[in-house]
Amino acid sequence: MKLKEFFDNLKERIISLYERVKTFYVENKTISIVIGSLTFVIIICIILLTCSVGQKKEPEEIEPVVLTQPLVTPEGPVLPKDYNITRKTDKNWNEKEISEWFTVPSEKEVEALSKSNDNMVNEIIGAAP
Repeated sequence: MKLKEFFDNLKERIISLYERVKTFYVENKTISIVIGSLTFVIIICIILLTCSVGQKKEPEEIEPVVLTQPLVTPEGPVLPKDYNITRKTDKNWNEKEISEWFTVPSEKEVEALSKSNDNMVNEIIGAAP
């Protein structure tokens, strides 16, 4: 008899829930339409996701690469016979190089460089104390 009481009680609860949903729908049609639409969209998304998950394929076995010949390295660019890629440089310049390449800056140029550096430092620091 307990089983019959359980099903009767369940039937009453389902009917009561149905009546409450029905009255809610009649009183609040726009909210009900929004809730129904969202439920429909969620169900469609779940169906699509479950269908796409089921279509995954097993990864194919990859056969290892077996070398039948030794690897050949490509030839590099052809350079002229007397062309050097690097050269040794001296640590210090000699007098001829100094006179050819180095110019002593004037006091005006040094002051201009100093002002430029001060401006950059002030711009970086800004209004910091």
